[in-house]
Amino acid sequence: MRESGVVRAHLSGTNGTLKLMVECLLIDSNSAERERLAVLLAGLGFDCAQREKTEEAILYCHQQAPAVVMMEASAHPSTSDFLQKIRVQRQGSKQPIIILYADSPDVDAVVQSIHDGAAEFLARPFDRDLLKFKLEQAGVLKN
Repeated sequence: MRESGVVRAHLSGTNGTLKLMVECLLIDSNSAERERLAVLLAGLGFDCAQREKTEEAILYCHQQAPAVVMMEASAHPSTSDFLQKIRVQRQGSKQPIIILYADSPDVDAVVQSIHDGAAEFLARPFDRDLLKFKLEQAGVLKN
C-alpha cells in the first residue's frame, strides 16, 4: 500500500501551468450527488475518483491510498463495516474518512461512525463553505 496523502500534479489551463491536487475518493450510490460533490471538491484543489459501491472503494483504497475518503452513510454494507475494513487495511495510517449523512442524521449513527474511525461527518445539504470548513477540521485542507 502506498503512503496516504497522495498529491498529484496536473497541467491546468491553456498556459500549461502545474497545479497540485489532493486525491479524494467519493463513495455514493447517487451519481448526481457524486458529480455535484466532485465539482465542489475540484474547486478546493481535489482530484476526485468516484465509486458507487463500498466493495469497489475498499479495493481502490488498497491500490491508491487517497488522501481523504468521503462516503455516504449506508446500510448495505454498513458504514461501520466499511470503516472497520479500512482501519485494518490502513494499518495505522491517518487517512481521514468523512461520512455524508442525509438531512437529519441519527446521533447514534454519527457517534458510532466517529468511534469506528470517521474523522468527520457532514449532513446534507451543504455548500462549499461548510465543506471547506469540515475538510479543514479533518486536517485535509489548511486555512
